[in-house]
Amino acid sequence: MSGQARRQPMIVAHRGSNETLPEHSLAAYAEAIALGADALECDVRLTKDGHLVLHHDRLVNRTSDGVGAVSDLTLSALKRLDFSVNREGVPTGPAHREIVTLPQLLELAAGAPRPVKLCVETKHPTRYGARVERRLFSLLKRYPQVETTVMSFSRTALHRARVMSPDTPLVWLFQYPLGPPPPFAGTIGVDVRLVKKRTDMIERAHRSGRKVFVWTVNDPADAVMLARHNVDAIISDRPGVIREALKAKV
Repeated sequence: MSGQARRQPMIVAHRGSNETLPEHSLAAYAEAIALGADALECDVRLTKDGHLVLHHDRLVNRTSDGVGAVSDLTLSALKRLDFSVNREGVPTGPAHREIVTLPQLLELAAGAPRPVKLCVETKHPTRYGARVERRLFSLLKRYPQVETTVMSFSRTALHRARVMSPDTPLVWLFQYPLGPPPPFAGTIGVDVRLVKKRTDMIERAHRSGRKVFVWTVNDPADAVMLARHNVDAIISDRPGVIREALKAKV
């Protein structure tokens, strides 16, 4: 490790604090804020009628009592589905039933009692292509008080984002080494399993002037190791647990 002074990495709540609450639910995000998360991460997909909703999978089959692709469903159709089951398959009640839109999350972040950042991943490939980024930046203009970073596995999507918004921080996500990072992305977002095998990539990225975000870090020991290597952000389903671990050990 280099001689840099250690600093606490940013703690990013992956789909909210979703260990027991449904992923991407407003309750999971509210809990993440209460637990001290510095930023909220979400995945966005465009509905058939042009709304950005928070959803990771292409299909709603895993997360709801419905079936089909988000892109084939209107917002009203999605709101009739029940998304209240958490990742353990446990129903969490009607308060968490409805799918959440990106404007709802922006409102939550804007109204937080302290500054909370947003990390938005645009999901690709999708039939809607650039419409996703166009809709995203149209919405973000309404919430200038929410500091937002845009992330994607798609180089093309990040290039579009840079053209549409020259000043927005961009993160190129990857799970396997796929060549050099795109020049327009100032941060790489790496799978924790890869980083554990190749911790040297953190210092190499820093030497090249890039930041390093690591996902999805749910083991406190991994978080402590990453913090000691001066990683810039830790993305976790368990933001409260990770924050406490870092307080105690780093």
